[in-house]
Amino acid sequence: MIWMRFTYNLDQKEIEEALLDLNWRREGRFRTANLWILSILGALVLIGYIRNPDQFYLFLILSFVILTLLYMAYGTSYGRKRRAGKMAAKGGEYRLEITESYIKSGDDNEKIKLDGKKMQFLCSEHVLVIRVDRDVYTIPRRILGDGDLEGLKRIAGLLGCSFINIVVGKE
Repeated sequence: MIWMRFTYNLDQKEIEEALLDLNWRREGRFRTANLWILSILGALVLIGYIRNPDQFYLFLILSFVILTLLYMAYGTSYGRKRRAGKMAAKGGEYRLEITESYIKSGDDNEKIKLDGKKMQFLCSEHVLVIRVDRDVYTIPRRILGDGDLEGLKRIAGLLGCSFINIVVGKE
């Protein structure tokens, strides 16, 4: 039986990376493709507006496209940093107990059974994020030994859930 117990604190960078890991599908190539598509659409609308400046709806569409591009380029990362800052300011010590049959967090005796739950292990450079249905647990990699990471991979294999390695780049 695999049994692991962790006690740790999270800093703002680790929380921010965990939030980025949770949205890994919407970041990266998908985000880049959306930015390119919106940029091309914005260029076409701009050309149409230059040719017919009396059509005010083209100006409104162009304004919407520009605001959407700014939000996608800067708003999501700003919101993630702000949210991570608020979470880090609360501070606190996290306690987590993991076996192949349950996860127990904090001092309460409530155990979350893992059988039949949708699970994901998201592993990036500084954190390991465990998602069990709607519950999310973040473990900093600085406290994980080689045996701990292998034990978590074994639990993922036993439960038949995905263990995804995520490469986080600089924004």
